[in-house]
Amino acid sequence: MCEIFPEVSHCCFFLNLRIGMLIISVLGIMTGVTGLCGMEKITNISYSKVKNVTAIKDSEQALSQISLLIPTTITAMSCIFMFTGVILLFATLADAEGYAQVFVWLTFLAVIVGFFMVVATAFECIMKDKCLLSGLDWLSGSALLIVIVAYLFMWIYFIIVANSYVVSVQG
Repeated sequence: MCEIFPEVSHCCFFLNLRIGMLIISVLGIMTGVTGLCGMEKITNISYSKVKNVTAIKDSEQALSQISLLIPTTITAMSCIFMFTGVILLFATLADAEGYAQVFVWLTFLAVIVGFFMVVATAFECIMKDKCLLSGLDWLSGSALLIVIVAYLFMWIYFIIVANSYVVSVQG
């Protein structure tokens, strides 16, 4: 268990933790699919483009390839959300708190990476003419980044719910 997360007794103030985890698992799968679809639509990302990320060796090359790194990382995050959603679904249905703990840590990692991607996207849009949000005006792009930060905080709450379930099952 992880003591850094607070404990809650209900999901969203009125749902049982187990029902909340079922809903969270479905949201995780849907989030992953939506993220993958969005990245493919916006950037036309493909395996051959992602393969070029492995050739990056130093920080200067990473900064010049940031327009490739951001969609690749968001795609990886979407895959993690889908994978952890399936894990959480299995953990909830089978009462396997170990799998719920895998959900907690993998999702926490994806959320931390997501915060870095928000900063990297803002950096890219400030420093370059073409960025992930170049189809939007500055106000819409800023609002979208703020909504994404709020969305990532929502996932931290979902992590707290799953961790509370693990604590309640073991305790």
